[in-house]
Amino acid sequence: MRRSMNDENATSGREPDSATSSDAEEVRAIMEQTREVLDASVAEIERSKRLLRETEEFLDLPASSEPANSGQ
Repeated sequence: MRRSMNDENATSGREPDSATSSDAEEVRAIMEQTREVLDASVAEIERSKRLLRETEEFLDLPASSEPANSGQ
């Protein structure tokens, strides 16, 4: 059985045109804040990847020219 728009609006407690311009502005502000947080997260992930690559490269370098068991 298909529900009408009036049934859906009554169920959700919202009127069809209840959104105001301040609601739209608030949504835009929240979306912008979310975008900024996501951008910062992407930058942090990229930084972490770079540090991991640099660490892996560092670990791949030989510690010294001496064999590992020479000091024992």
